[in-house]
Amino acid sequence: MATYSKACPSQSNVDNIPNDRYVIYPGSWADQMDPADTGHKETTLQLDLFTDNRRTILLNDAAGLLRLLELEKASAIYADLLMDEPDDEALLHVKFEAEKWGELLSGLLDADAHQLNAIYLLLPEVTSLRLREGILTFLIDRLLAFPSPELVYIPPHFHLGCLFREMGRHVEAGYWFVAALRSGRAERGRFLAWHGDVVTLCGDDAAAMEHYQAAFLEDPGTVEIDSLANRTIRNLLHSPDHDNFDEEPDDRETDAWLPFVGWLNGTFSLDLNVITLDRGDFVNYLQLADDEAKLLPARLWYEYLRYAEYLRTCLRDDPELVRVRRRMKELNAYMFARYMKKIGRG
Repeated sequence: MATYSKACPSQSNVDNIPNDRYVIYPGSWADQMDPADTGHKETTLQLDLFTDNRRTILLNDAAGLLRLLELEKASAIYADLLMDEPDDEALLHVKFEAEKWGELLSGLLDADAHQLNAIYLLLPEVTSLRLREGILTFLIDRLLAFPSPELVYIPPHFHLGCLFREMGRHVEAGYWFVAALRSGRAERGRFLAWHGDVVTLCGDDAAAMEHYQAAFLEDPGTVEIDSLANRTIRNLLHSPDHDNFDEEPDDRETDAWLPFVGWLNGTFSLDLNVITLDRGDFVNYLQLADDEAKLLPARLWYEYLRYAEYLRTCLRDDPELVRVRRRMKELNAYMFARYMKKIGRG
């Protein structure tokens, strides 16, 4: 290639330089050109910029169309790009996804919950983040059109709250989890734990612990602990106090003891307010629960724990404490030993 001096080149030399090989700098010969030619040069430069960035611009356009589920238009753009790069595997794959999902979603505007869940179950196959976001938005919009969307739940995860959480919209997810709980859903533990998850993801660990603790107290059997967002809660399963149930092998198969395990290691607190407000009412509730076996053994033991701690910390040397501790030991000697060690009596 010819070497050009720092002096202003002649117009003939400039014309011989390809358009994509030079840049116009302020103060150069271009400043001295006929103003009538400036518009032509600017248009040429704009066209050059489009040509140079054509692939990026078209890919961005196609990504936006995937998000909007304008899948035929997106597929057409990928087909255009493939004319220049017919062996590009990434382009071939995303074009295939756009066409596949275009067929799957057609005619689903009036779909029922089970049809929508079938679509949701296919989401793990989607590799395009924009397309995934578009499908989630589609599912959310369809569910919101139902008469009582908070009641729509198909195990294990098809619920508005779960969809919003996958979108990263945690506040909205929490709203729909609370709505489901207020509606009286049977799977209270699962929804309480999910609410704890979105509170965790919003950065409020202290408030999240209250939801997790309530989940394990009210309905431990439906909590999917291994999938929870809070690592501290997941680790409760592997704490020495939970793993070492040598004397109670059956208890290893339930998470009902986790509220007590969490209290032992400082993760959970004991709510004594209800006893403070009306001790007599709580004693009646506890006695009825014990007589009629209305609670899980772990929950009954936990309620006795609350009462014992109330007597120990609020009413020191209360003679009833001896009776309560005796009953705790009868219900579960191993857990009672862990408790006594915690308070420095073991």
